[in-house]
Amino acid sequence: NDLSISGGTDKAKFYASIGFLNKDGYLKVGNDKFKRYNVLVRGDFKINNWLSLDEKIVFNSQKSDKSHFYSADVGVNAISRVSTFQQIRFPDLDYYLAPGDRDRFSPYIGKYFFGVGALPYLNDGGRTTYTNNDLWLTQGITLTPLRGLKIRGDYTFNSYARVFQDVQSKVESINTNITGVMTTLGYSADDWIQNDNSNNTYSVLNAYAEYAVPNLGNHTVTTMVGFNQEYGYNSSVSSTNKGLITPNIADIGATIGAQQATGSKNEVALRGAFYRVTYDFKKKYLFEANGRYDGSSRFPKASRYGFFPSFSAAWRISNEKFMRNTKSWIDNLKIRASYGNLGNQLLGSNYYPYIPTLGVGTTSFMFNTSALSPTVTPAGLVSPTLTWETVTSQNIGLDFTLFKGRLDVSLDAYTRDTKKMLLNVSYPSILGTTAPKENGADLRTKGWEAAVTWKDKIKKNWYYDVTLALSDNQAIITKYNNPTGNYSTYYVGKNIGEIWGYRTVGIFQTAEDVTKAPLQTAIGSNWRPGDIQYMDLNNDGKIDAGGGTLSNRGDRTIIGNSAPRYSFGINSNVEYKNFRLSIFLQGVGKVNYMPADTRWNWFYPFQSGYVEKYFMKESWSETNRNAYFPAPEYLGTKNIAPQTRYLQNAAYVRLKNITLSYRLPEKLISRWAIDKVEFYASGMNLGEYSKIHAP
Repeated sequence: NDLSISGGTDKAKFYASIGFLNKDGYLKVGNDKFKRYNVLVRGDFKINNWLSLDEKIVFNSQKSDKSHFYSADVGVNAISRVSTFQQIRFPDLDYYLAPGDRDRFSPYIGKYFFGVGALPYLNDGGRTTYTNNDLWLTQGITLTPLRGLKIRGDYTFNSYARVFQDVQSKVESINTNITGVMTTLGYSADDWIQNDNSNNTYSVLNAYAEYAVPNLGNHTVTTMVGFNQEYGYNSSVSSTNKGLITPNIADIGATIGAQQATGSKNEVALRGAFYRVTYDFKKKYLFEANGRYDGSSRFPKASRYGFFPSFSAAWRISNEKFMRNTKSWIDNLKIRASYGNLGNQLLGSNYYPYIPTLGVGTTSFMFNTSALSPTVTPAGLVSPTLTWETVTSQNIGLDFTLFKGRLDVSLDAYTRDTKKMLLNVSYPSILGTTAPKENGADLRTKGWEAAVTWKDKIKKNWYYDVTLALSDNQAIITKYNNPTGNYSTYYVGKNIGEIWGYRTVGIFQTAEDVTKAPLQTAIGSNWRPGDIQYMDLNNDGKIDAGGGTLSNRGDRTIIGNSAPRYSFGINSNVEYKNFRLSIFLQGVGKVNYMPADTRWNWFYPFQSGYVEKYFMKESWSETNRNAYFPAPEYLGTKNIAPQTRYLQNAAYVRLKNITLSYRLPEKLISRWAIDKVEFYASGMNLGEYSKIHAP
């Protein structure tokens, strides 16, 4: 539910709103609850003809209260393996084994049996709660002291506070065995409370002046210069205590076990200046220059600042005199080009990558049996030349509109070079410490984009338009220090998204096939009919991954690529009088997916941990030799190594949205001073088509 109010005069305008997730503020699913609300207050004040003020306050709050999460085995996996006839709770009977034994078994009455999976833990195993409060305050000022001059400044302050608590309580459940009935703590043998409190503040100051030079005739020149500064401060405290006195008091003060506390503080700052100059002559020749000079606290002082300029130019050919005879069918024809640099200084949560940092902690009880011994670990290496990652983009484009606006086309081709990529590098383990963050690689991306729109009307009341957007790109590593040629990391010439694997011959049908085939003992053992046969690409009589390098790749090769290509979107609208139908399709024309060769993989029927129909229907057997999957091998991985047989064509097209609307006629609603009334029905993600194999 939302509540809003607005009003004001020409001198001052005010707007406020408050929104809730639902009527009582809570979304409930079982025992879990979630609450969200937000408040927005905005005001605009015109002090005089050259001074205006604007303010904005935004407050968002989230509260969550849900069952403590133990592990996947306590959740879906365990539930799926519960027998249909599994007893849930210990029953309340007059007697159990013989009349008169009720008192012996009465302590167990009502308790859950251990084999029922998640049920006892969802109800009594503890709670995970958090409250997030996010406050944004913005004050802006706009000055127009001279004709053509605009001075704008704003300051934003953000305060984010999170209070998190996770409680794991002991849950007694019933376990029966040959000796009788007993209680067990199951997955909840250890009980504890963890409290995490974090407070983050962030402030941004922006100021710029924009000037449009007057009285230049056919020439139009605008300039802008500005300043930007950002500062963030983050702090957190975490404490964990074991041994709950009672699960009814979820407070860290109601614990008697071992205690542990940690905390952290960090700062990050960014400061920069920027400019923009635009030039226009008779709407035919267009030029723009931009630039930023930024400094980041994440880098050493000697390499802290970077300059990132960019330029763009365009020629509107359709405005030239020699194009006069084409005005009847060419509405607009423009060619454009651009060149520019952008800087990247983000390294995730690593705020001090150029400072060697010692690690502190504790080790097991040693000489003092009453306390843990403190430890200090050596600092990892750092790069003294760490600096900005730079992205250099070159683009050429063509725009044209034909036939009185019916056809509109925009085409772009670009090259993007990422220089001095910020990444983790790996050194031999003999180094004895972690490798530093480095500007360790260069990447080149080549691509193109196209957007085509056709719109027209049929007779008097029918209107329609269709827009097709299509794009493609590929990224290749052009520089990286990889002396061993390890193909599992970057190497020069690597196409981002490469999938390495084996080529599949098929499935062994007989024991004779296994005997005649190259040895596959490097992948697994006990090969039998129904197992996968891999191809011996290097003809050495055995199947293996070699040394995992480009020069010694064994029988592995590039079998696909997980980077999406030929991304497209189709948007169409049809209007008849006051009815409107909108359809949006989105998809990817080329992309591969290789199911992981790990336990509990959903793709392979025998890896899921429970039996479904396709386990029987699609697994190899003596009577099902043409099956897609090999013979079942519970949690084995030799048959699911990355390979061409199970490489998936993950291209898809999805019906993202369809909306049908009806707008009431203006004549009908104008008598009530209403501008627009529209009814609509809409659906999202209504269907998808893909060739990916699914059970």
